Amino acid sequence: MRRLPIQHFVILGLMTAVLVGVRSLIAQAPTQQATRDKIIKYIRERFSIPAAVKVTMTDLRETAYPDFLVTTVTLDDGKDKRTQPLFVSKNMRYLVEGSLFNLGGDPRADIVRLISTKDQPTQGPASAPVTLVEYSDLECPVCARMQEELETEIVPKYGDKLRVVFKEFPLVAIHDWALTAAIAAQCTYQLEPSKYVDFRTAVYKNQTSINGDHARDLLLHVAAEAGVDNMKLAACIDAKESLPRVEANMQEADALGVGQTPTIFINGKTLVGAPPAADVEKIIDEVMHESK
Repeated sequence: MRRLPIQHFVILGLMTAVLVGVRSLIAQAPTQQATRDKIIKYIRERFSIPAAVKVTMTDLRETAYPDFLVTTVTLDDGKDKRTQPLFVSKNMRYLVEGSLFNLGGDPRADIVRLISTKDQPTQGPASAPVTLVEYSDLECPVCARMQEELETEIVPKYGDKLRVVFKEFPLVAIHDWALTAAIAAQCTYQLEPSKYVDFRTAVYKNQTSINGDHARDLLLHVAAEAGVDNMKLAACIDAKESLPRVEANMQEADALGVGQTPTIFINGKTLVGAPPAADVEKIIDEVMHESK
């Protein structure tokens, strides 16, 4: 996926380069709007972003790291839109792009802290010793293969010892109906949580017959096969009611450095692509042993 100029933000310490000091960037006790205006002005000037590119950012929020706040910056040139997590030190001296990890800490623990599992589509009990979080794209053929492995081999093998958490990461730059499908999936979760996995499975099984021109109608047809209320789902898709949930998943994936689908995290351990089920099971067994 092509990145806009925000890719040039400096990454923390040893991760890539050196920190950029932005002393006096923000006045004392700034309002959120004043903070946004000053940071956006700094980004435009520092990275020579043309006026034709729209730059917006969300309010600064608390993070798991006591010295940093986080926001999401969006660049939109009218053809391509890119969101990027941006950490801001509370003393307002540093901007940090991408993932923020404690170099003296446990990288797996950092990953676990960054992933939200609250109010997410889930299969398996919250008490399971192993949590597998998958970031996937419903238009991605490799993701379809991963879903088949989960359904037919991995989930049946581990039962209530495994919790699977599903996240949307539509690759909007290369897939023309992935975003619509992600919105439909999250609408399904909002309307009928128990039907989410069935809808997801049905989309993957019908993936080759869905196209961008008729994606909405074809997804509704697939949803009906999965037992989802079509009238309610159509209204939710048309209003894009679940778009904030999809965007939150995408922003979280960006913060974790996810670059392709599927990407899965098993108690913080990372796997990319759809390796054989035996490889996934090996990691599950390892982390399960660690949790004892």
